[in-house]
Amino acid sequence: MRKALIPIAVMTVLSGCGKELPPVPEPESRPAKLFTVSVGNAQFERHFPATTEAGDRAVLAFRVPGLLQSIEVNAGQMVKKGDVLAVLNPDEYSLLEKQARANYTLADVQYERSKKLRKEQVVSEQDFDAAKANHNSAKAQWNQAKANLRYTKLVAPYDGTISYLPAENHEYVAAKEGVMNIQTNQVMKVLFQLPDHLLSKFTQGANAYATMTFDAFPEQSFDLTFQEIDTEADPKTGSYKVTMVMARPEGVGILPGMSGNVHLVSENAGATRIPSSAIFTEDGKTCVWRVTDQGIVEKASVTLNEKQQIEAGLDDGDQIIVSGVNVIEPGIKVREWVKERGL
Repeated sequence: MRKALIPIAVMTVLSGCGKELPPVPEPESRPAKLFTVSVGNAQFERHFPATTEAGDRAVLAFRVPGLLQSIEVNAGQMVKKGDVLAVLNPDEYSLLEKQARANYTLADVQYERSKKLRKEQVVSEQDFDAAKANHNSAKAQWNQAKANLRYTKLVAPYDGTISYLPAENHEYVAAKEGVMNIQTNQVMKVLFQLPDHLLSKFTQGANAYATMTFDAFPEQSFDLTFQEIDTEADPKTGSYKVTMVMARPEGVGILPGMSGNVHLVSENAGATRIPSSAIFTEDGKTCVWRVTDQGIVEKASVTLNEKQQIEAGLDDGDQIIVSGVNVIEPGIKVREWVKERGL
């Protein structure tokens, strides 16, 4: 009986020696705030239908009412700053100016006499103050009458072109009633609609440049300069109006309302700005903590442009740590931090 138990014991010991060792547990991962990097497209290029309008347009009106005596310009005529464009009948305002001047002359004489008599204690302080007030009032009325007489002439506020002329000679015009429109000759505005899904590619730090080709002049293109993008979308189309400006070329008949196409090219379109909280410096190099597909942290030296976008060191879609970078060590394992409900 005792001999029979020995082989069984030996077999038990041998079978125990043949078992595999338990696997080494993976290091426990810690939560970390991650940021997905986008280095942007090499180049974003699109064409958009566009129209032009005057770069600076103003509605011109007389400051005083009156009978329109003469219009000195025609629609489409180029004018210089200070040129007389239209004239009201000045007779009434000339008479008012003469009357105001006479009143001022009399008030001035009375004031000078009162001032002399006041020094001699002949008139009272109250009478002197009344003469002074009358003098000042008469002077103000004369100045206004002179200004109104000048306002019977409508002059060009700047060099430009008369773009619209609805008024006619010998009709009565009210004060501040539009008589004609003037627009600048130097610049033109170019307007086009940018779809909402392309807005980020155009605005997120992209170095954009554009040219305009007109339907009337298909062989020529003109450089554009970005001015602004509307902050609210068109409720009907969902697109955003973009305004650019161009210098009006000499010898080419480009006018407001002409249509064509904008050729828009945007460098680094869609490139994201690296958060400052993700960046640290080591040995004079700009670095970030990159997280591999396995969740392991490794240090990456990067090159950023002036807009804090990636130029070298990371690839599109890489994930980096953006919080607590000073306590991170290479080789640790992390997982993306997810905010819990209620926190």
